[in-house]
Amino acid sequence: MLRVLKRTLFPILAAAVGFTAGWVIASRRGETRIDRVVAIAWGDGKYGDAFYGADVYLEPAAGGYSVRARVYIGRGNNYFTDCGEIGKAADDVEAVKKWGKIEFRPDGLHIGDYFLPREQMESHR
Repeated sequence: MLRVLKRTLFPILAAAVGFTAGWVIASRRGETRIDRVVAIAWGDGKYGDAFYGADVYLEPAAGGYSVRARVYIGRGNNYFTDCGEIGKAADDVEAVKKWGKIEFRPDGLHIGDYFLPREQMESHR
């Protein structure tokens, strides 16, 4: 009987503990990610209305934050262009002041003083 318990109960218990720990960690990460958001906006392109989504976010770095951006292409497919680091900020307030305004203009994407030409943004196809 003890042998059966060791072979069935312990693996089930270990799996349940692992699943619970993973779930808690994943939900914690989701809660803290909103603190890293600087700005999000959707803009039109030659492939459709609200086709491009600009996401400006923070990554912790030495002495403050790295301000990074990506442009989502379409919705619901996790397909994006990574713009990389567009600047550095000492804190989140500074980042919002400098890169919190996103504009999709005829010439391209403007995020503060960062510029991505429309030709480059729409070159994914």
